[in-house]
Amino acid sequence: MEQHTVLSDNRIGRLLFRLSLPATIGMLVMSLYNVVDTIFIGWGVGTAGIAGVALAFPIQMIVGALGQMIGIGGASLLSRSLGEGNMEKARKTLGNVMVSVLSVGAVITVVGYWKLDDMLRLFGSTDTLLPYAREYLSIVLAGVIFHSVAMSLVPSSVSTVAGVSTGPA
Repeated sequence: MEQHTVLSDNRIGRLLFRLSLPATIGMLVMSLYNVVDTIFIGWGVGTAGIAGVALAFPIQMIVGALGQMIGIGGASLLSRSLGEGNMEKARKTLGNVMVSVLSVGAVITVVGYWKLDDMLRLFGSTDTLLPYAREYLSIVLAGVIFHSVAMSLVPSSVSTVAGVSTGPA
């Protein structure tokens, strides 16, 4: 019950800051991950390694975009269900969001490993860069399901709508 009071009794500016902070921090951490990855690969492998990471980046963005697409749609449906007071529909919606994002993540992982070289060539890989991009993306693909779930829950506000977002008091 406290969630309803917090959302209805506080000022919009304060709520906006409080509820958007977790998503902002999450996206910042994910961006820093890519920057640090690029630095270490540059030191260890060199420019060809950085080019391999750059070739994998659009694929990572597509995975994140698909997760956000499902999450934003789910957040909208979840908000409407909660607004109607229909908790059963809200629970089903949240379950459907999770099943959808896990299914999409699994399909991307399987197809990604199956068509890895073709995808990389589609994004401009040459024979010289293909081994670097393949090695990096094969590691990234192992975490696609987790990345999809994170992108569907945090930035899209599904977690906020579900009442599990936290921020400064």
